[in-house]
Order: sequence, then C-alpha cells, then structure tokens
Amino acid sequence: MSQPLQAQEQHWATPEPHRTLLADLLTRHPGVLAALGQLTSAKHETDGAKYQFLPTPSFGVERNAQPHKGLTDSRTTFARLQQPLWTGGRLTAQLDRARSVEEQATFTVAEQRLSLALRWLQLWAEAQAAELKLQTFKESEALHIKYVRQVENRAKDGHAPRSDVQLSMSRLAAVQAEIAQIQAQRQQTLNKLQQMYGGPIPLETIHWPAVLPTSRQPGFANRSHDQWIAMAQDIHPAIQKSMVTVRTIRADAEIAKSRIYPEVYLRGEFIDRDVTGNAQQIYVGVASNFGAGLSSMASVASAQARVQAQEQDIEVKRREITDQVSADLQTLESQTLRLTYLVQAHESAEQFMQASERQFDAGRRTWQELMNTAREKTQARVQIADAQSIRWLAEQRLALMALGLDAYLNNHGKP
Repeated sequence: MSQPLQAQEQHWATPEPHRTLLADLLTRHPGVLAALGQLTSAKHETDGAKYQFLPTPSFGVERNAQPHKGLTDSRTTFARLQQPLWTGGRLTAQLDRARSVEEQATFTVAEQRLSLALRWLQLWAEAQAAELKLQTFKESEALHIKYVRQVENRAKDGHAPRSDVQLSMSRLAAVQAEIAQIQAQRQQTLNKLQQMYGGPIPLETIHWPAVLPTSRQPGFANRSHDQWIAMAQDIHPAIQKSMVTVRTIRADAEIAKSRIYPEVYLRGEFIDRDVTGNAQQIYVGVASNFGAGLSSMASVASAQARVQAQEQDIEVKRREITDQVSADLQTLESQTLRLTYLVQAHESAEQFMQASERQFDAGRRTWQELMNTAREKTQARVQIADAQSIRWLAEQRLALMALGLDAYLNNHGKP
C-alpha cells in the first residue's frame, strides 16, 4: 500500500469536525427552532386539557329591558361555579389527545433534526469527494509539469520534435481544466454547507483526510441485515410519530363518542337581583349535545377510518426505512469490495509508472506512454475518491439511523 493510502487509517483517531458542526447546527437551525415552537404550543395545550377537570367559574350582569317600576331592579348580578361530574369520557379523551399531539410535536422536532443531519452528511460527503479529487489532480498537475519540462529539454537537445512539446502541454492543460472544474464543484458544496450552517464555517480548522478509510470499521460486521433494519425502525422518529398519530385519532373517536352521552355536572350560583334579595343555589344537572344532525356518529366512523389509514401509513414508512437501510448495507458491501480492487489497481499503476519513468529516462519509453501511465494512475485515484465518499456516506447514514442522532453526535458506537 502506498504511503498516502496508509495514512488514511490515522484519520479516524482525529476529531471529526462534521459531527461537531452538525451538533451546533441542530441547536439554531430555523427549521428546528420552528418545530420547538410547535412543541411549546402543544405543551400549553396539554396544560389547558388538564385544567378542564377543574370547576369553571363564570360572572355576569344582566339588565331587564322592561322592569316593573318600583318593584324590581333592572339589574341582576350573578356568579356561577360549575364542576363536571361525568362527561362520558370526553375530558379524559381530550387530555389523551393533547398529550398525543405533544408527543407528535416532540417527534416532529426529532424528524426535522434527522432530516437536517442526513442532508448535512450528504453535503459533507460531496465536499470530501471534491477535496480528494482536487488533491489527486493537483498531484497529477505537478507530475505533468515535470514531464513537460523533460519533453522541452529533450526537444532542445534535438531528441524530440516540437509537436511533442505541444501535445504534452495540451495534456497539462486538460489536467488544469479538471482542477478548475473540481474547485468550482468544491466551492459550490462548501457554499451549501455554509448556507445550511447559517454562517461561516471555520474551514481552515478542518483537516480533510488525504484518503478516507478503506477497511470496515468495528461494529458493522457484528450486526445482521435484520438487526440493522430492526434498530432503525425502532427509533426512527417518522414511525414513532405515525404511531402517536394513531393514538391522537383514537382520542378524536373517543371525543366524538362522548358527545352521544349526556354530561352530568354540579353547579353553584350566587345571584343578586331585585327586592327578592340574594339567592344561593346548588344544582345537579344533565345536558347533552349530539351535534347537528347527529354528526357525532359520522365523526366516530370517520376517526375509525383514519386510524386504519394511519396504520397503513406506518407500514409504508417501515418499508421505506427497510429499503434505505438495505441500500446502504449493499452500498457499504459493494464499495468496500470495489475499494479493495481499486487500491490494488492504484498500487499497480504506481509501480508501473515508476518503472516507466526509469525506462523513459533510459530512452526505452516515449513520453506519450509515460503520460498515459500517469493518467491511469490519476483515474484510479479519482475512482477511489468516489468509492470512498459513497462508502463513507452509507456508513455514516447507517450509524445515524440505527444508533439515533444523539448517540451518533456523541460518537457512541462510532463506525
């Protein structure tokens, strides 16, 4: 293995800036802050549902439009306190619903954070791939500059035609064009990262690795395909949110059912009115509200149908997560195997190029053959950069989805 490829294993001992920056991003991204605002609102709704179990006070002043002169006062003042005794389960269902909505808001926050983390990893992988390719082409540029100078010296000595110099410079220009394109792609990706981060990223402090790891990290081989899927499904916020949504809809059905039953309440009143004086009264009452045209029955049926639809939606999300995890596992496996062959091809190209340089100096190889060898080596390095970036992203996504965002940020079970 060449020296740059050996240096790759040391990269994992250094701090990983993408996790540090991601943790900071998730504390101040507007999408997360908006979701947290919805969570705060849901918590207040839960408090309001709890207060409904307490007595309801009411105060008022009424005036008789046609009072009997001299006999009654036109104004009546009253104060009431009404305590529900039995509501057919309405208050409990409303509290259950409020708590479910609060849980939904909690998982919405988690879902937003996970979505941002996945997007961040995607951009970071693109930035790393661009950086690796840029390093590769700069090395190729330096090599081509060396070869151009050699060809120029040979042309001056009369051992090579001037056309060889022009062709060698065209090869150098092609490499420099690749560098310009990669630099533009790299800058675009970094701009996206900075825009997502919401401010300048201290890029000067980031140690971009010369080459990403090629060996499978500990922990990945110890889990089966089914274990990866089960871990991801158990903690994925989208599934948890959908399951809580089922409870919310069931609470809606209970609320609709409660309207079918009468409500029993206890009410105390204090009334200050005409010459009859003050009155203090206590009532036990029954009231019912079936809704317009017995609409409560239709609401119950609608809620039951929504529960069935939501349960199917949970299954859809489970399959989507299964597909994603399976794809990442397959990518990890295929790119690991691909990297094994690419590294071998790169090492062979490196050895062949060194031999070609010696033969070129001895006059047994043409400069075209030498530059073709250099181009093959560069192409192998570019392919390695792509494979490493793809593999790294699959590895990080698996760790994120199977371990959870908090554990991932804290480097627990680090891939």
